[in-house]
Amino acid sequence: MAPSKLKKAIGRVKDQTRIGLAKVGGTTSLSDLDVAIVKATRHEEQPADERYIREIICITSYSRAYIIACINTMSRRLNKTKSWTVALKTLLLIHRLLNEGDPAYQQEIFFSTRRGTRILNLSDFRDTLRYRSWDFSAFVRTYALYLDEKLEYNIQDRRGEKAKTATVANENKEEENNEKESGAKSSHFREMKTEQIFTTLQHLQQLLERFLACRPI
Repeated sequence: MAPSKLKKAIGRVKDQTRIGLAKVGGTTSLSDLDVAIVKATRHEEQPADERYIREIICITSYSRAYIIACINTMSRRLNKTKSWTVALKTLLLIHRLLNEGDPAYQQEIFFSTRRGTRILNLSDFRDTLRYRSWDFSAFVRTYALYLDEKLEYNIQDRRGEKAKTATVANENKEEENNEKESGAKSSHFREMKTEQIFTTLQHLQQLLERFLACRPI
């Protein structure tokens, strides 16, 4: 058997083994969640089946506990894999969940770093299963860095919005209620000080550079 075919066969065996272990462990919902994650991040060089992603979003909408379990499973998947296809599919899944899943995903992935799990830190990722896979490994590292910084910016921006809202509420609660009723909302940048505007623009420019760096080559 050719080396490439042998590696693909090994990848399929790993996926089936992981699916089998997921089915016999934990509650039914958690088992279904683990199975869906593995199937959405298979070793095969094909896009993930949309139904598995929708299933993950559906299961994790029940409670925050399922979101935490989902993040832990994806983290283990990223930490153990040496395949760029598995790593990339997992990052794509994380991206979808951040955009379309429960808002709690952002907080849980961000604060997972305090529990010792920096899920998007793939600076040392290397694909050791394929010959000449350096470009793919580099793309995975770049994409993970973009998601990490995008997540951090979103969290910091939300914190700033909450702090600003609380201040406005304390200073003039009646005026704020009137604005909500009329649907009026001030521009985010108009309410910032000059120093804050330059800091925010600097962060956005860096984020844009990270995004452009993800362009496939």
